[in-house]
Amino acid sequence: MKRGPRKSINGINLGEAGVSTRQIILDKASQLINESGMSEFRIDALAASLGLSPGNITYHFPRKEDIGNAIWIAAVQEITSSLDHYMSSLLDIKQLFLFYKYVVSLVYKHRGVFYSKLGDIGLIGRNRGAIIDTMKTVEYAFDKKMTALTVNGYVDPRKYDSLRRQVFDSMVTCLGWWTTGVMDDLRGDAADIAAVSDRYALIMVMLLSPVLTESGRAQLDAVCSLVKRDI
Repeated sequence: MKRGPRKSINGINLGEAGVSTRQIILDKASQLINESGMSEFRIDALAASLGLSPGNITYHFPRKEDIGNAIWIAAVQEITSSLDHYMSSLLDIKQLFLFYKYVVSLVYKHRGVFYSKLGDIGLIGRNRGAIIDTMKTVEYAFDKKMTALTVNGYVDPRKYDSLRRQVFDSMVTCLGWWTTGVMDDLRGDAADIAAVSDRYALIMVMLLSPVLTESGRAQLDAVCSLVKRDI
C-alpha cells in the first residue's frame, strides 16, 4: 500500500508552522558540523540521525557542500535582514555593540560552517565566486550602519573615507578569529561562551576607534566599562 506523506522527522512535527523537511535537515546538519567539522561531516550520518535514507537528504542537497552553502547563505541573509531591527535611524555605539553580539551569537550557532568558510583557505579558493558574492552582502550591511553612525555624529567621515577598507577587513578578520576560537575549544560552558562573545563583540566595536568622533569615543568608553563590569 502506498504510504502517505511523512508527518514527522525524528520526533519533529512537520505540521508545525514554519517547519519544513529542508529546514529540519539544515538545523541538524549545522549541529553535526559543529561537532565534527565540515571535513568529517557525512550525508549518511546526517540521514541516520534523522531516521531518513540518504536519498531523502540528496533530494534536497545533492552534495554535503550544498548543505554547508545553504547554512552559510541563510545565516548571512539573517544578519542582513536583522539590520532594520538593530540599526534604527538613531543608531549609536551601544546599539552597534548589541548588533555585534547578535552576529557573534549567530556565528557560534553555525560555527562549523563559518569555520570552514572563513578558515579553510583551500575552500575559499575553490569557492571564491560565492565568497565574493557573500562579502558584497556583508559590505552592504556594513556600509548601512556606518552611514547611520556618520549621520548621527559618531563617525568622522573624513577619517572613515581613508580607512574604510581597513576597518571592514578587520571586522571580517575578527569574525574569523572568533570562529576559530570556538572550534578549537568547545569545552566552555554557556556562561563562558556568553562572556567571550561579549569580548569579541567589544573588539569589533573597538575596531572603529580610529574613525570615531569625540561623541563616539565617549560611548565606546561607556560600553567598555559595562563589559568589563560583567566579566
